[in-house]
Amino acid sequence: MQPQLRQTLLALKSNSPTDEILISGIESLARKEGPHVLQQTFKLFGDVDLPLYECNRHWDNLLSHRTKLLSKLERPISITIVFCDYLHYATQYLKNPRIIETAHYETTLAKSHHDSLTGLFNRNYFNEAYCQQVAKAKRYTEEFTILFLDIDNFKCVNDIYGHKCGDIVLKRIADIISEEKRDSDIAARFGGEEFILLLTHSDNISSFVFAERLRNTIAKEEFVFADKTFKITISGGVASFPFNSSNPEELIEMADTAMYLSKGAGKNRISHYKDEKRRYIRIKIKERIRLKELNFTNTPALTGTSIDICVGGILFENEEALPIGALLSVEIQLTPDQEPVILIGYIIRVKRLATGRYNISMTTSFKELDDIVNKEIASIIAVQ
Repeated sequence: MQPQLRQTLLALKSNSPTDEILISGIESLARKEGPHVLQQTFKLFGDVDLPLYECNRHWDNLLSHRTKLLSKLERPISITIVFCDYLHYATQYLKNPRIIETAHYETTLAKSHHDSLTGLFNRNYFNEAYCQQVAKAKRYTEEFTILFLDIDNFKCVNDIYGHKCGDIVLKRIADIISEEKRDSDIAARFGGEEFILLLTHSDNISSFVFAERLRNTIAKEEFVFADKTFKITISGGVASFPFNSSNPEELIEMADTAMYLSKGAGKNRISHYKDEKRRYIRIKIKERIRLKELNFTNTPALTGTSIDICVGGILFENEEALPIGALLSVEIQLTPDQEPVILIGYIIRVKRLATGRYNISMTTSFKELDDIVNKEIASIIAVQ
């Protein structure tokens, strides 16, 4: 259920002194928002998923059923009992109803919707809420934005300080997100060190301003663990509905792609989505390189020619094929007045060219040199 709608229905239930006022409030909301209000009302009161096209009919039948019960019993009967009786005896939607305390039910439901570590919504719940928001935005011609966030160098945090420290970082960043976002925005842990926010009624520019403010707030935060102080940064990407796309799946992919553009530009930044097929910013550099396969003794040094380079890796040509997954060191003279840059990474793609040479892609993923290499290449990209 969409968070705002669920909270609205719960507030309506809590604040209605009589069932008549509650029923009137639900019908007023349904006239304004549409039949999905009745669908979610049946879900809230009876934990039953009715087809949307049948909700109006079942609602009318429920009210008629309530009138009959009140007449026969000649005493007040709560709307919750009416829902249970109608769904069990009149429709058979509830096969084996059970009595359960509402507060306990809400607690159980909350646990199924939230990430246990961070307290944010989980991915499944976000997907459900996202579908509701897309339908609402299309119906009322509203704007919203997806903000995709990823913690920079989070693996290093776990490697250096341990997973307990990593959990503290995740929890604190989630808290900052909750503090900075509006009540109407939906924030979720998307997986691992990734977060996703649905910014309601927010265009591309205002969402970017919010994302920058959030990024700055996190960058200024000091983390302390085992008497050591360190800082964390995030990279993010924004894509807006319908400015970038009206396709919900495509919109999330666009925000994800924009986030990787931030990674490729040096991290600790927010990027708008751009119609760019590659996730990383690439610079064409044709230079002679020296390369050597590691983890083997007496392997000869080879020579090749670089094609392009990015923070994520390098593409080069070579006369000999190299095995996929091979660990390689590549020495490249990027600028005449500096020492050669040494890249260490893994071969991920090998393609034989018509000339007989090989087109080889290498990703720079060797963690000991990752930060140094990424910063050095990012500084070169920045001045191109």
